[in-house]
Amino acid sequence: MVFQAVIPKMSTAPSINHEYILTYAKIRRQEHRRLKDENFDVWFRLSSFAFYPIPLNEKRYSNPDNDDRGNWKADPFDAPNIRKNLTYIIKNPQTGVEFLPPTGRCWRTDEKKFKKLLSDNRIIFGTNGKSRPQLKVFYEEKKMLGEVETTWYEGNNKGTVTEATKELQKNFEKKIFSTPKPIRLIKSLLRIATNSDDIILDSFAGSGTTAHAVLDLNARDGGNRNFILIECEDYADNITAERIRRVIKGVPGAKDKKLKQGLGGGFSFYNLGAAIDMDEMLEGKNLPSYKDLAGYVFFTATGEKIKISQIDKKNYYIGSAKGIEIFLMYEPNKEKLKKLALNLDFAEKIAAKFPRNKKLIFSLATFLDEWSLSEFNIDFAQIPYAIYRYVE
Repeated sequence: MVFQAVIPKMSTAPSINHEYILTYAKIRRQEHRRLKDENFDVWFRLSSFAFYPIPLNEKRYSNPDNDDRGNWKADPFDAPNIRKNLTYIIKNPQTGVEFLPPTGRCWRTDEKKFKKLLSDNRIIFGTNGKSRPQLKVFYEEKKMLGEVETTWYEGNNKGTVTEATKELQKNFEKKIFSTPKPIRLIKSLLRIATNSDDIILDSFAGSGTTAHAVLDLNARDGGNRNFILIECEDYADNITAERIRRVIKGVPGAKDKKLKQGLGGGFSFYNLGAAIDMDEMLEGKNLPSYKDLAGYVFFTATGEKIKISQIDKKNYYIGSAKGIEIFLMYEPNKEKLKKLALNLDFAEKIAAKFPRNKKLIFSLATFLDEWSLSEFNIDFAQIPYAIYRYVE
């Protein structure tokens, strides 16, 4: 998709005024890609991805013949491909001129249905009645289906960088970001790509426009969208998060009534902890704390957040998940860590405490062979190599 980021002013040189938007779907829909009358009942329930339609542009519809069914527009009556049952002569009833489909194309319906459409005043032959056949498409009949979004995002309709800069200035009363994205642009993308209860991830949050757009949409349509923003620059708190705080509470100088009152909602702000580097662990450098590594391996193993109250560091126990007891034999000290290993005494001790449950033990080494591990119902995961062992 192409976004018109700048509306050019008078200049003697070509204006570079666009940016690209890359769209990607993990499972793109291959069938029923466009919403139609015949697939309306199933279209929204399909798990594969398709862009949602946008509202019909009613300005394209009019009613020059005062049809009782309301405003309409004329669509071509021909369609792609050649099909024998959709290839026949259509005679203009006013002029007698006969028409066949254009080369390489066919008519939209078979001859029987065409005659029915003609008798129902749904076929016209141009504005003067002397041209090729066209189909009258009525707004009221099609408005629930919407229309397909285009790949051209015009600045007047979707916003520009200039507009986005002014939006930020309303929040901070000064220019604080050089290339923000307009809220209208992000809202347009969210409308065609997400449901009203989806989670929207922005890995390069910048000025926080994505969160602002999510909160704005929720406030206007009653949705329950959530957002996750990631920003590694030093302005993450004082610009990205601060903007979100302000739009939630309200921006006094805003012209928009909802923004002035506050969009509502809330969020949590987290600082990224120190990186857990596997290579450095092997060298005994920058060893993470027991609590940090415990939380990390517990999450990678279970997909769940560790409960700090469950940690028993003295016995290397870090919690339970899905009926499996999880242990981390670890010390954030190189010399102590080298002496730690899963041995028979420890295996007997935890087997006595958890006789029936499976045990997952993260440790630097083990003195037990495969038969013994199986006997004690232990699954051994060597750190740091098997730190991503998953509980099934």
